[in-house]
Amino acid sequence: MSDILPAWTAVTDWLAVYAPASHATLRPGVTPADIRSTESELGVSLPADLITLLTTHDGTVDASTLDRDSDEYDPGLFLAQYHLLPLDRIAAVRDSGGSSEQFWGPWVPFAVADYSLPPWDGLAVDATGRLAAFSLADGEPPTPHASPAHGTLSEFLNALAEALTRGTGPLMDRTTPGLHRSALVWGPLPGDGAPWTPVHPQRDSTA
Repeated sequence: MSDILPAWTAVTDWLAVYAPASHATLRPGVTPADIRSTESELGVSLPADLITLLTTHDGTVDASTLDRDSDEYDPGLFLAQYHLLPLDRIAAVRDSGGSSEQFWGPWVPFAVADYSLPPWDGLAVDATGRLAAFSLADGEPPTPHASPAHGTLSEFLNALAEALTRGTGPLMDRTTPGLHRSALVWGPLPGDGAPWTPVHPQRDSTA
């Protein structure tokens, strides 16, 4: 049985307490009818773990539409520098891959690095929960992730929760969770004196 919901709950509970600006970007979950409608539109069944995520939170809002200062980082990039896509944007991204079935195969995109500017790159998941990286700019179909932190969606979210709550785990080997204007921003941020504070200073991977 997947442990994706406890991991996701640990992440969102942490955001609510320590990074409320990021937590505020989460959208309410979709309904089973919404899922069925999108599956019919795409002609594929969404992975069970992804359905669990989307019925809890339907991705994040597009922060480019929010009133933000010029030096304010996108609060929705809390998913280790990815946005969780809403259900309607999943359909839009998947439809943008040319011949969708040939390009995507069993993979369903669920996270992107830049919400508003195509061509997108990000993460996709298949029916078994495996993760794949994709880049529409390169025109290459998704390829399975080799990283132990990203082998499956469940492993990825558990690694994310571990990094936030304990300051340990595989994600901490190459990036550091930090806070910037009440948002979770993975760093370190460039420049001296940036108002960014690592969540676990004693475990900062850049120290």
